[in-house]
Amino acid sequence: MERLETLLRTSKHRLTAPRKQVFTALKKAQQPLSLQQLTRSVPAIDRTSLYRTLELFVQLNIVRVIHTGWKKQYELADPFKPHHHHLQCTRCKELIEVKNPQLEQLIDRIVREHHYALTNHHFELEGLCQNCRN
Repeated sequence: MERLETLLRTSKHRLTAPRKQVFTALKKAQQPLSLQQLTRSVPAIDRTSLYRTLELFVQLNIVRVIHTGWKKQYELADPFKPHHHHLQCTRCKELIEVKNPQLEQLIDRIVREHHYALTNHHFELEGLCQNCRN
């Protein structure tokens, strides 16, 4: 929570009760949360405050958005959660975290080869999980 408060203070924002509650809900979550799931996790926060908090958190790279079809899911971003990517089933919408050092090394190599200063990247794979294929 200290890191969050420092980041907010640096960007001239305060750690309000709704922001703290949204952050805590995302931190406790085992996987990304949809807006509906997040709303249930923080029932004391009105929708407007929740939307504004998410918008601010995305802007400050506290939260990252995962697009699942035309819907969004939210999870904490680096450094609040270890860096990872996802496999997503297009049928049942299951999301599986993928932590793969070789993938990160490949991304680093590609960035170096093209002389880029990488600021962010997203790598999501879509397909059918084993259950949906059967």
